[in-house]
Amino acid sequence: SFLDQQKIMAPPPHLRSLRHRASVSGVWLAVVCASGLLLACSIRVPRPALSSAFVSAPRCRVNVQAKAGGVGEGVPRRSVMAAGPLLAGSIGLSAVSTRGANAGQLVPGLGELDEEGFRLYKRPYGASASGGMRAISQGKGSFPPYQFKIPDGWTQKAVSVADPAGPETDTRFTSAEMGDLLVVLPPVFTFVDDEDAVDTVTIDQIAPPLKLLPAFAPQALGIGIEEDGEDVLDYQIVKKNGLTYYNYEVKPHSLVSATTYKGRVYVLSIKASQSQWGRAKKKLKKIIESFEVVDSM
Repeated sequence: SFLDQQKIMAPPPHLRSLRHRASVSGVWLAVVCASGLLLACSIRVPRPALSSAFVSAPRCRVNVQAKAGGVGEGVPRRSVMAAGPLLAGSIGLSAVSTRGANAGQLVPGLGELDEEGFRLYKRPYGASASGGMRAISQGKGSFPPYQFKIPDGWTQKAVSVADPAGPETDTRFTSAEMGDLLVVLPPVFTFVDDEDAVDTVTIDQIAPPLKLLPAFAPQALGIGIEEDGEDVLDYQIVKKNGLTYYNYEVKPHSLVSATTYKGRVYVLSIKASQSQWGRAKKKLKKIIESFEVVDSM
């Protein structure tokens, strides 16, 4: 009969029990796997922190236009806030690096622009604007200030005891159009042996122009000069306010003015490239002619 056939086809009881257990186990296994997958998705694994050496500053293109309502149009507020410190830092650096003759009174000791396009720079009392070798004072070891005229547009550069021209470097100016200017103040005892005459000796008492230039040329010009004068195109001996000045024109395109006063050798040098010399030769010579020690006036 049909019932007898069903009994014959039905599996034994012990097999039915195993199949039931396998079905239940499969369901539980699926539930456990699904739970594990959800748990894995919900866990946020922290990213390892990058070393600061590999973290670069973000590139920010911020075009902020001042508006009454706040930040500029099209710029997310978070972008502006994030870029704020970077912009502030760049403004601060710009304020330091653009100190120059074209910045007016931003450089201490720099005068107003005259009708010829020059400014009078007088080395200020106290620390030099460029971080010169030391302060000018009235105490022991002090030295009188100096001055010179410089065309508008020159930028003052910072100096230190580690300057390539030596620890006696006091002032540097530079111009992309005209050249580089340097003032060094080596002590007189570097050039004379008589300690009693250090504070009173004049430059013409130390040596004649062609013999003295090689003594300070490596420091002032960065090159060696022979005493035979082959590298000197021209030189002049100038008297100003009781002091003697040696003015030189040196190959290829350098100018130097030097004098001595109260134990110091005052040396101003200018170096120019061929193109700079062609454009600004007259102005560079005027700088040299204007150089003098102020206290002697």
